[in-house]
Amino acid sequence: MAKIGLFFGSSTGKTEAVAYQIKSEFDKFEKDMVEVHNIGASTPEQVLKFKNIIIGIPTWNTGELQDDWDVFFPRLREMDFSGHKVAFFGLGDQNGYGFNFLDAMGIVADEVLMQGGDVFGLWPNKSYEFEESKAQVEDHFIGLGIDEEGQQGMTPERLGAWVTQVKEEFGL
Repeated sequence: MAKIGLFFGSSTGKTEAVAYQIKSEFDKFEKDMVEVHNIGASTPEQVLKFKNIIIGIPTWNTGELQDDWDVFFPRLREMDFSGHKVAFFGLGDQNGYGFNFLDAMGIVADEVLMQGGDVFGLWPNKSYEFEESKAQVEDHFIGLGIDEEGQQGMTPERLGAWVTQVKEEFGL
């Protein structure tokens, strides 16, 4: 079994593409360390079988959950994340939606924290330009922020650094 379960939701394919880029970054350390799943076809049991979990979620419209996560979200309230290490990555558009940049990542992270999860992979927000975010914790995001609309060129470097950070924080 893989050491990390990565669960994403994606309507346009961008979050899915980033999920597989993250898997490729982890593969540089150890082949098949990450098992990727679409949350729309996943059960709570499939998520919780992993002690190390990565959650990927884009923010839609004005701070809304992506469709697959919107459907899965009520199940989070019934899941016990105690003893699980969880890292997040989120996609958003800081120029077009600067008042709710990465909100969906913050919404899901809050629920995972309330259900006992330990969050890893905090990411500095100094290289982003936005007004507000539910994913912001002081000068960091609760996870990696990806902006494929306005900062696409920064994605590979951010992914490489974040994957290395998460691997270390997960103790792998």
